[in-house]
Amino acid sequence: MTTQHLLSKQSLSRRALVISGAAAGCMIAAHTVAAQPLMAANDRSPAISGTTPVGGIYYEVHGGPLAAGKTPFVLMHGGLMTIETAFAPDLLPRLSTIAPTIAIESQGHGHTPDRSGPMQLDQLVADVIGVLDHLDVPAAHLVGHSLGALTAVEMAIRQPDRVKSVTSLSGVYSVDGQLPELIALQRDPTHKPSAELAPLLPTPQDFAGWAASFDRSGGKSAGMFDLANRINQMRDRWDRWTPQELASIRVPTLLAIGDKDFTRIDHAAEMKTLIPGAELAVLPGTTHLGVISRGDWLVPMILSAIGQAG
Repeated sequence: MTTQHLLSKQSLSRRALVISGAAAGCMIAAHTVAAQPLMAANDRSPAISGTTPVGGIYYEVHGGPLAAGKTPFVLMHGGLMTIETAFAPDLLPRLSTIAPTIAIESQGHGHTPDRSGPMQLDQLVADVIGVLDHLDVPAAHLVGHSLGALTAVEMAIRQPDRVKSVTSLSGVYSVDGQLPELIALQRDPTHKPSAELAPLLPTPQDFAGWAASFDRSGGKSAGMFDLANRINQMRDRWDRWTPQELASIRVPTLLAIGDKDFTRIDHAAEMKTLIPGAELAVLPGTTHLGVISRGDWLVPMILSAIGQAG
């Protein structure tokens, strides 16, 4: 499928990044970190890269070799993205100067092959566990965006011994935590976005970049729209976490969304109250996609959360 063909299906593709969105009137202090040279998306040099024996899950390790006694970060991207498009421009180079950072490409994304049948959230968690086992990592600080945020929180609930902290970027705890018009667009791809919603959605250029990254890593952009549908179907089957499940999370948790995100601010505020000790940040002037480009704000908050854990 050509890029032109991909872009001709924009009404369908705009549903793809609505996988997991999620502040309240808390404004962020202007945290900054020392300027780091950010790597070009096509010029990253991992210390290690490879695939797991089960599932063929692709991973990269940046920031030096993994070492006993040093907890790594694990980065999990959103739907239809790759390490290259989601994290290489900002969060990956910033975090890898602090600790070894493992970036993972989920089932059907980038270098990682797809599976037949429906996608399952518990399988996405099992895939992350598989990477950690393969690399002999007992536990990690999880940083997930959108679909990756769903995976990170689910892992904290189901596999708490493997999680040191959770950073959920643009996450939700139930499907109805998204903007009402966004839910309508998911359920009816013929829906024409309003003037208020349209600026919040991925652009044709975003989709072209994602398709090109898929093709560079495996020539699989032709299957992107089927993948998007299956991710949305998985999200609908999942539906929500219960208050009891969220209350079971006992690791430092940072919830961050944009003030122009797919997630309703009141929903994110409620999620904060349901996770013991969770912190919430609403990033000003920031969309769902823009959250992953706010490393200068996010990294100090992530480090603060980890520090509170000792």
